[in-house]
Amino acid sequence: MAVSTVAVLGLTAACSGSGGGSGGDGKDEKPGRADATSATAKLEKAALASGDVKKYKVAKESGEANQGKGAPQAGRVNPAECRPLSEMLTAAAPPKSKAHVSRTLSSTDVAETTTTEVVLLAYGQADAENTMDTLRTATKSKKCATFGDGGHRYIGVRPQPAPVGGDEAVSYKLASRAGEFLDRDRVTVVRSGSTLIAFRASNVFDPESAKSDEEGEAAGLPEKFRDGVTADPKVADAIVDAQLAKLAEAGKR
Repeated sequence: MAVSTVAVLGLTAACSGSGGGSGGDGKDEKPGRADATSATAKLEKAALASGDVKKYKVAKESGEANQGKGAPQAGRVNPAECRPLSEMLTAAAPPKSKAHVSRTLSSTDVAETTTTEVVLLAYGQADAENTMDTLRTATKSKKCATFGDGGHRYIGVRPQPAPVGGDEAVSYKLASRAGEFLDRDRVTVVRSGSTLIAFRASNVFDPESAKSDEEGEAAGLPEKFRDGVTADPKVADAIVDAQLAKLAEAGKR
């Protein structure tokens, strides 16, 4: 589903900080903050809600849930050129974005263990395009096949086929170890005008469950009784299509 909204939501104008005063009465207060509030309100209207995607529950991330999940600080990511990859792994706003909102989608099918986080980010047009360029470069860099971010070590970073939709898209996968488990992520970032949408699908690979699944399959155990977590997570096309469609619709209001 190809959706192109070159001037989606007027976010570039909303975040410019130009125009609008208080008639020269000296009472103007932090116009940048007012612009960010306006941009956030527009993103909220475009964000997915319950009922927008069949067979998925939609939850809004609270401010408490985002505490400690800020964008990576300068010098924390090593190599530094891999920072764009890490920035898209949090439900927080990267430095050059003006506003953001996030949603978490989980399947109503209990056998589906993948969750998908969707983050809408408002940028200026030039910054949006530059962010995609640096992100695309990082996914292809051999130096970023493995990188560190604070206490996390990401491995197996590889570019992936990107979906058709928006003005351009970048997709990559990566993983990090958590004891005996492997946290796996597939990230797809779509640009539509000056708005970026980061889709992050995640699941956990459990070696013991995978072994049990293999044994169950060999024994003829029906698939519904297996854990089904051996496959890499994927961003569902239905989620991408629904979010792009809602973004386009919000831009017409």
